[in-house]
Amino acid sequence: MKPVLRPLPDEVSGKPLLTVCVNDRGPNAIIASCGHRGGAALESALGAEIARRGLDIEIQTIKCLGLCEKGPNVRLAPGINWFHEVSPDDVTELVDQAVAHMNLPG
Repeated sequence: MKPVLRPLPDEVSGKPLLTVCVNDRGPNAIIASCGHRGGAALESALGAEIARRGLDIEIQTIKCLGLCEKGPNVRLAPGINWFHEVSPDDVTELVDQAVAHMNLPG
């Protein structure tokens, strides 16, 4: 996982949103896909970790974030922050970084 965290916008409102790419083009696809590399398992692990900690972070899935070669990919908003090559093993660290970056309790 290689986070690229940008400064938060001046006026942050609403709860944080983690968007996970789950596009699965299959094992014989010409172009790599996040879903085939574990995007769905990653989304499930993120949901479980956020629920376990009781955090107010929303998770959504998307079919493509446009960075297939770097996947699985997760985007943290606001601020358009990216996490690349994420696996379920990275979930605790990813959530820790999101909490710290967004100044959330927990």
